[in-house]
Amino acid sequence: NVRLHSLKRTLVPGSSEHEDAAVIDQEIQRLDRIVRDVLHFARPAEPRPVTITAGSLFSRVRDLLDSQLEKASIRLSLASSPPLRIRVDPQQIEQVLINLIQNAAESIGRDGTITLRARSTLMPLAGHATPVVILEVIDTGKGIPLKVQERLFDPFFTTKEAGTGLGLSIAARIVEKHGGALQYQTEVDRGTTFGIVLPRVEKNEDEVSTENFTH
Repeated sequence: NVRLHSLKRTLVPGSSEHEDAAVIDQEIQRLDRIVRDVLHFARPAEPRPVTITAGSLFSRVRDLLDSQLEKASIRLSLASSPPLRIRVDPQQIEQVLINLIQNAAESIGRDGTITLRARSTLMPLAGHATPVVILEVIDTGKGIPLKVQERLFDPFFTTKEAGTGLGLSIAARIVEKHGGALQYQTEVDRGTTFGIVLPRVEKNEDEVSTENFTH
C-alpha cells in the first residue's frame, strides 16, 4: 500500500493510470476492512472495564465525529442526562457507538439530527430485574424496512455496496461481552433508536475512572 501511494505521486492526476491506481487503492482499503471485521467477529477481544459516566463516553465520541457529520449538515446532539455510571471497556463501547452513529448518518443522508441520550431503568437481565443504563443513538433518518429488520444482526448481511455485513454483529457481541444487550426501535420515514443496554454501577460500587482513554 505504501508503494502504491508512492506510485500515485509519480502519475499525472487525471490520467487513466492515476485513476486505475486510485481504484486499486480503494479496493485494498475495502479488503483491509473486511479482514479486520472478520478477525474482530471471529476473535473478539476481552473487555478491559473501568467505571466511567455515560456522559464522558458521549463527549468523547462527539469530539471524534462532530466535524465529519457537520460536512453532511448532520447535527450530533447530547441530550441532558444524569451522571449515570457504567463499567465498560471505553474503547470497545466507543467503537459500538461510532458504528451506530455512522449507520444513522447514512440513513439520514443530509440535513438531520442524531441525538445521544442516556437513561436508567429496570430490565430483566440474568433472570431478575436489574438496574441498567441505556445508551441511545436516536436519528431522524428513513427508518429500517421490515425485510432488513428480519436480518439486521445476521453476520455478512448488508445493504451497502462496500459493507461487510459485520458491523452490527460485532457491535452486538461486544455489548453481550459486557453483560448487556443491543436493541432498537424503528419507524419507516420517522427514524430509528438503537439502545446499548448495560448494567448500572451504583454509587458505592466503584469510583469513576479519571483515566484518559485513547485509541
